[in-house]
Amino acid sequence: MAALKPPVIPNGRFTIVNRQTGEHRTFRIETQPADAAFAPGKRVLGLLTGPENEADYEGFGFVDDDGIRVWAKKREAPPGHHSAFEVMAAMLWSLAVENVYSPWAARGYALLEEGRCVRCGRVLTEPESLRTGIGPVCAGRS
Repeated sequence: MAALKPPVIPNGRFTIVNRQTGEHRTFRIETQPADAAFAPGKRVLGLLTGPENEADYEGFGFVDDDGIRVWAKKREAPPGHHSAFEVMAAMLWSLAVENVYSPWAARGYALLEEGRCVRCGRVLTEPESLRTGIGPVCAGRS
């Protein structure tokens, strides 16, 4: 029996950071439960939009081994332009799949995978916290 091939981009949290400016965006890829009311069994891509990095994600597309499909309502943009969601999806796919060969990497962007705080185990998504392995709350404690 052949071994199952892992997905091109696994489930998890990913942060894209612009190394020149420090600007960053965090994304989550998560498989919907089989009994979910919306898109059962599909892998949904969401953008972190609030302060709670484990829950505050706005879904905007589906992920499979062929790419990221941004939902129609999130593709709205002026004629001849791509929506911000389409650009972010393209960046995520390119940085995850093409890695250092990505044209986005050449422009100073990097993809960071989620980490967990060494003190409390909470999810880390901020680039500095991912670099040090400790979240800002725990770093502030003596």
